[in-house]
Amino acid sequence: MTIRPDIQNFLEELEIYAKRKLNYPVEVGELLHAVLQTGLVDEFESLLFQAKFLVRSQEVMKRIGPSADGFNNLSKEFQDNLRKATDVLKILIGRTSEDIQQRFTNTFLLNETESMYRFMNIASDLSWIKNWQLDGKTLPYETKSTVHFGSQWSVQEEGQKEKISGPFARIQKSAWIGIALFLLFLFIDPPVTILGRILALGIAVFLVYIILQIRLIIRSQNHN
Repeated sequence: MTIRPDIQNFLEELEIYAKRKLNYPVEVGELLHAVLQTGLVDEFESLLFQAKFLVRSQEVMKRIGPSADGFNNLSKEFQDNLRKATDVLKILIGRTSEDIQQRFTNTFLLNETESMYRFMNIASDLSWIKNWQLDGKTLPYETKSTVHFGSQWSVQEEGQKEKISGPFARIQKSAWIGIALFLLFLFIDPPVTILGRILALGIAVFLVYIILQIRLIIRSQNHN
């Protein structure tokens, strides 16, 4: 499969941004091409979220060791999210050619240690795409204007809406990551005092409040 020039340029810029070579640039490019062809943006961004969570969780588990308090809970959370990530990957490659499906399955989705090792390597690549996105940078499938047939909006008006809602969407995703990481650290070192529990609950409620407010803003913009 020949990678589109815009995707190839993105991958080269991503390596400069990450200050390292990608482990699987061809496969990442194929996933991006699949998103452009099928429109499975939500699924791909879910995979980005899961990949970043898995990479961070693995780093924490390596640092604290299996004897640390909370390791078992963190390990279970890791396995649950690993299953979610592989399920999303199967959905994405399910819309590609049989050759790509077979290659991804044999490389990343077999029930063996080496396959999981390779999956975590491509998860590391995808986590850098998530970092790129959180820094407000544009992904290949994010266009500044989209024509809606039968709509009264002009291309310029629609482009302006996307410019407005895009940053809010990224903030919303950042808040979700904040909640996930917050819960992750609660598993590792839960508060033992009443004040600590109240503060933890307050932080969680505040993050959820931010997400709900941003969702209302985006919905209001979409209806205008």
